[in-house]
Amino acid sequence: MNIKEQIQKRGFTISQVAALMTNKQGEKGITQSSLSQIINGNPSLDKLKEIASIIGISVSELLRDESDNTIICPNCGAKLELKKAED
Repeated sequence: MNIKEQIQKRGFTISQVAALMTNKQGEKGITQSSLSQIINGNPSLDKLKEIASIIGISVSELLRDESDNTIICPNCGAKLELKKAED
């Protein structure tokens, strides 16, 4: 899972996303270092949803491992394989 890579791939910078994030007081804007700490730490599902929404993708796309059809669980770090449902 490389959230920074997904942000850049969608044409955003970390600074731009940080400026659009909601802070603890419910206002727009957090520092770039705060966003980096969120991304590099263990981001909450709410923060992942917010980042995904800002850059215009789903949380599953944000967490997707580009090398294969897997995502990384944000809670436990487990690698989960995505499979197409059979009709």
